[in-house]
Amino acid sequence: MVSEKMDIKWHYTNKLVNDLIKINNVKEITKLLKLPLSIEEEIKKETIVKRVHYSTKIEGNRLNLNEVKEVIENNIKSHERNVLEVRNYYNALMYLNDLSDKKEPITEDLILKLHNLVIGKKITYKNNFRDGQNVVEDSLTKKIVYLPPEASDVSSLIKDMIIELNESNDIPVPIKAGIFAYKFLTIHPFWDGNGRCARLLANYILKLYDYDLRGFYVLEEYYDKNIEEYYNSLQMGLHHNYYFGRNKADITAWLEYFVSVMSKTFDIVEKRIKNIYEKSQNEVNLFNTLDKRERWVANFIINHGKIKAKDIASHFKISLDTANNWLKKWMQKEFLTRYDMNQKRNVDYILTEKYIKYLLEHT
Repeated sequence: MVSEKMDIKWHYTNKLVNDLIKINNVKEITKLLKLPLSIEEEIKKETIVKRVHYSTKIEGNRLNLNEVKEVIENNIKSHERNVLEVRNYYNALMYLNDLSDKKEPITEDLILKLHNLVIGKKITYKNNFRDGQNVVEDSLTKKIVYLPPEASDVSSLIKDMIIELNESNDIPVPIKAGIFAYKFLTIHPFWDGNGRCARLLANYILKLYDYDLRGFYVLEEYYDKNIEEYYNSLQMGLHHNYYFGRNKADITAWLEYFVSVMSKTFDIVEKRIKNIYEKSQNEVNLFNTLDKRERWVANFIINHGKIKAKDIASHFKISLDTANNWLKKWMQKEFLTRYDMNQKRNVDYILTEKYIKYLLEHT
């Protein structure tokens, strides 16, 4: 075959435009809503585990979500294939996360190093693109699903793909990521690991341009749960041979799918963040209902475990009767409760459960 540059086409549709608007709205909203740091970090950890699980599951990994979490959190090392795939993908994801902090652009070298990590080779070893013809077959029927470009064309196609990515400044970022993912999967530059690399790099592009939604979204979960739709959207009914139309395809249908998945996933994240934010704001309002005296009492209980009327009387220089009246009002307000209902004299008081939960987290 004569080497040809990939000359794909696409155009805006109402669906694309509407989904892009939704994505940008969610992006701005999530920037504004500040969550407690501990909750934000927990969501990010959860997201990483899900990305690793669902992206490797698409390729046939048999570990469930809890098993993947255990491998990552406990740094489990094993030569068992499923564990190795999970660890390799996690290492590749962490590698890209580190690079994104430095805003490193996608280069051929970055792609090769990323692939090394995905397939489990040392990052210092620079491999090459495939040197022969790769074939994608149906796992059951063994029918050819896709015949990628010849090995001799891969390097030039990768270079063109990178140049076009860096020069497409007038294209919305979600579409840039979608185009890159399609081109990468179409070129199929490696013998193995193409799908995993494509998903990692698409997410990396979104992160580079601040579309990572603070690391809260998981596109791979949607792909996995609708796997036929994922593959059909990539195929678009085109001829299985790269040179018979795929190199000049109109990929609007794929971009509609890719951007709609982003929109649906972002919508889920937005609802979750709003819910957490509103809950945290309610907790802040709860704290704000305490006046200066009540805040002193709360801190005294946190430091000493309990408080008595005489402690309040001594600190505020009031009589025991006045202190006991305050305590009655605070019990009616459900701010304090008795430590032991059997106490008759010299009663101890503690915070009610809702105040304990908040104050222990924020004092």
